Amino acid sequence: MDTTPDYFRNPPPRRIGALGWLERPDGRLAVIRRAYWGAISQWGLPGGSAPPNTHPRSALTLVVAAKLGLRVTAGRKLASDYAPAKPGQYEGANETYHALLPAGVEAQIAADCGYAELRWVSVEQALELAVDHERTRIEQCAHALADGFYRELYLGLPFPHPTTS
Repeated sequence: MDTTPDYFRNPPPRRIGALGWLERPDGRLAVIRRAYWGAISQWGLPGGSAPPNTHPRSALTLVVAAKLGLRVTAGRKLASDYAPAKPGQYEGANETYHALLPAGVEAQIAADCGYAELRWVSVEQALELAVDHERTRIEQCAHALADGFYRELYLGLPFPHPTTS
């Protein structure tokens, strides 16, 4: 008797996250400090989990509106970061999109959204704040913006790609 699970009929739970490279016309991008993480990897790009049956592009619009009070439309996909399941966490992927904001836009962190702070910084400053996989994700998104090639990540680390290796 075959005991292999039929993942088509009974799919495992998955988590999809939507992150935004929210950029002002002066080139500064939004980075947030998460209130619920320790000192390591506190800083990263804003975003959050997509509700069931919500495309990550739409989820980015919903999450940024709810957490920062900004109206954004997801532009070009910069990166996809896959994370396999581990004890206590579902398998998932974080999809990162570029969103160019109009001049003079202001953001305000919503109460109890999990963000402790928002800063508008240069890419270099973002790389100084972020560590580990968050830093690598920001670095890879900056490369994607510069060269036009989408990045695939695995647990925050770049997948080798013929055009980027």
